[in-house]
Amino acid sequence: MRTVGKRRETGRFRRGGFTLVELLVVVAIISLLMSLSLPALTRAHRQAEQVHCLANQRQLMLAWLLYAPDHDDRLCTPNTWTSNLKAYLQSEDVLLCKTDDDGNQSNSYGLSNTMGGDRRDGVTPFVRLHQVSGSSAKMVFIDKERRGSNCFWPLVRDDDRWVWRPWSWPPGLQGLTNRHHNGCNASFADGHGEWIHWKDDRTRKLIQGRIADHEEGSDNNPDLEYMIETLTVHRIADPNALEGRSASKGESGD
Repeated sequence: MRTVGKRRETGRFRRGGFTLVELLVVVAIISLLMSLSLPALTRAHRQAEQVHCLANQRQLMLAWLLYAPDHDDRLCTPNTWTSNLKAYLQSEDVLLCKTDDDGNQSNSYGLSNTMGGDRRDGVTPFVRLHQVSGSSAKMVFIDKERRGSNCFWPLVRDDDRWVWRPWSWPPGLQGLTNRHHNGCNASFADGHGEWIHWKDDRTRKLIQGRIADHEEGSDNNPDLEYMIETLTVHRIADPNALEGRSASKGESGD
């Protein structure tokens, strides 16, 4: 007791603790570690959202494949597919991508016009499931932009070539989006899904509204070529030739 009292009197006895400088050093180290780990955590979160979105499309693809046998092998139409497929979905939550959920959206995906849609730009769509040839390369569902319609058709025939469809003509058909890492998810008629990365910067600029002229973003654009290959069935410039082929083949798809 005398020793303790003596130390208190002489000032040599101190309680344990951190000084202000030590606390500032600890805070600085924690802040540095957080700044280093935050980008990795953000990437992991976005990757999880992308995987969840692909899982949604997987469920939609199963519903799409089940619909046809119950309806004389006919494909559901792109304009009405959400109501057509509800009976085949366990939950309507699969209609909404997490990155697209703002409280007002009810559907985040578009169905290719090639699958049961209207004849557009000289392309006759598939009508029945058995007609779909090259199924691994024929797109069915894809992420769509919020203003986009349920029918996805971002192409237009300009004389003898394909170009991106203008956003305003008609409204909603364009539908391109880049909500997943400068790309989007898509699923195909054989049931598989994949992430599409926009390779041409002009495609991203069109989506973001930084290019007004759709033709400017079309020339030698690999993203456009990819869409042509996965969305079109026939590519015939002459409408009369198309009529002749349709008459000879009936409802043949490809």
